Amino acid sequence: MLGRPAHGHPTGKPWRVWDLDAELRYKPVVARCPPGTICEVGSGPQGIALWTAEDVIGVDPGADDPHGQLVPLANFQRVEGDGANIPLADRSVAATVAVDTFEHIPAPARPAVIREMLRVTGDGGRVIIMGPVGPDAARADHRVLERWREHAPESSIVTWLTEHEQIGLPSIEELVTALLGTDRVKRVRVVGVYNLTLWWTTYRVLLGDFWKPRGERYLHHLMWAPFAFLARRYRRGPFYRQLIVAEL
Repeated sequence: MLGRPAHGHPTGKPWRVWDLDAELRYKPVVARCPPGTICEVGSGPQGIALWTAEDVIGVDPGADDPHGQLVPLANFQRVEGDGANIPLADRSVAATVAVDTFEHIPAPARPAVIREMLRVTGDGGRVIIMGPVGPDAARADHRVLERWREHAPESSIVTWLTEHEQIGLPSIEELVTALLGTDRVKRVRVVGVYNLTLWWTTYRVLLGDFWKPRGERYLHHLMWAPFAFLARRYRRGPFYRQLIVAEL
């Protein structure tokens, strides 16, 4: 009934179906990281460190504050910086990742961030980008925002999606082209993650579109377990996110 532990890091709260959104962002990335230290660009207060036992250096602008009541993680070090100037030495980490980050970076600045991610990643390592890309994901963002503006504008529950609209989502071609701009990259693979209809259903639950029976807070994890099973295993598109893995 508590959040699904990730390598010994329990979330400390009851599982809800919208937690799938974080799980399906991070678990596919963790599965493709080689052993060793991970640098995460745009980590926020915990980021990928919650989902792995490896040491994580989180690069994020602003002070390294506790961000509310989140429990500090022993494998997480947060440093102040931005993706275009990562404060790490050349080839110093096994993997550099950016999860739901590039849609918050203006298009002209994205190539510089990718160059920095490549710079700090060692030979044999990987640069991994996970996030919404392309017109299908953009339409899905717009659909959620319209639903929120019509029925729950007083809530801040999905306000981060407004920046997706303002900045514009990257395309697969844009990100892959930037990754292939150096001879250090041997191969780039792209995999779709989280079927778009299932992603939309998750957000409908979050926004309160579905009837809740009495005692739902105790039954939620049971009621939505079949949906979670499907969401974790369904591999047909269109997808909300794409996972882009560059092997060095």
